[in-house]
Amino acid sequence: MLSKGASYSLIMDHEKEMKRKISNRESAKRSRMRRDQYMKDLNDQMVYFAKKRDEMLSKMEGVAQGYAAMEMENMVLRSQKQELEKRLEYAKRVCGWCEGDGHVSMLPMGGFQEPWLRPWDQHQISNSMYPMSSTGNFHL
Repeated sequence: MLSKGASYSLIMDHEKEMKRKISNRESAKRSRMRRDQYMKDLNDQMVYFAKKRDEMLSKMEGVAQGYAAMEMENMVLRSQKQELEKRLEYAKRVCGWCEGDGHVSMLPMGGFQEPWLRPWDQHQISNSMYPMSSTGNFHL
């Protein structure tokens, strides 16, 4: 048989053990809840950053397409510029010859080649109504 003091001590030890078990269970539960919340937050961040990545890729693709279109347009414009410079130079030579500065050698071999200088040639006129196209090809 146990004395009254010894049984009280056993009861107190048992209560302490039970409180400790309850406390440990609550602590483990809080730890699992924190871990679950952390995993949920990581998944939310993953979804957010995947969406942002897709948006940026889409924007980059749009910029790349715009760049390619602009580069193509620049090539066309450079080609048109070169052709217009050639025409201007030719027109300057013709004007110099027409003004009588005596530089017949400035005319290209084979006479006049520009359609606007030969209005009697209807074929040339019909093809030269729109001398430049959007592709950079010139109709002469």
